[in-house]
Amino acid sequence: MAKLLLKGVRYLKCYGELTFGGRPKTIEGIIDYCVDRPILITQVRSEAVALGRLLEERAPARSLEIGTNYGGTLFLLCHLSSPQAKIISVDLPSGPFGGGYPRRKIPLFRKFRKAGQQLHLIRADSHQQETKDRVLQILKGELLDYLFLDGDHTYEGVRRDFEMYAPLVRKGGMIALHDIAAHDGRADCRVDRFWSEIKREYRHQEIIESASQGWAGLGILFVA
Repeated sequence: MAKLLLKGVRYLKCYGELTFGGRPKTIEGIIDYCVDRPILITQVRSEAVALGRLLEERAPARSLEIGTNYGGTLFLLCHLSSPQAKIISVDLPSGPFGGGYPRRKIPLFRKFRKAGQQLHLIRADSHQQETKDRVLQILKGELLDYLFLDGDHTYEGVRRDFEMYAPLVRKGGMIALHDIAAHDGRADCRVDRFWSEIKREYRHQEIIESASQGWAGLGILFVA
């Protein structure tokens, strides 16, 4: 009961901050804000900062995130996107990677968007054609500037997400893959295997603080 009460207090405090202007202003501030709050970035801090720099430089106008989880990367994306951005985040309820977010967090996540932005939260399986159809309906013929893959971490799962959604990214756009570092103690997390194959086909950047960290890491593909 005490834990539930604490979670509720933290939720309301965060909701109030985002409602009444308590927003961080810098990339580092955004990342540090996602600590000890119901918004988390499950990433090595330096890696999250590096991703933030790329997003700040590009200010994407149309983005798709596969895997919302605690909402930290979505929070970062909303802050660093174009003021008129269209942002889509897909998450699988009770999924094996991340577990999905409860419906009660939807009002908080909707507070991430800035005035003028569109934020679309889709709670569904990214591998289903119906989900892709919903994404296409939202995009209305436009292509993505940015795609972030942080959903199914199995080799087959991340490959399926890539094959379904990478063609929606425009030339000059960017695709980021989360968890490209080899993961200790989790044999089903094989994004590193897919990354080692796909990176050969693109100009790319690897963001891994330490080769021995055993988790996280980001792989960036630049679409030519």
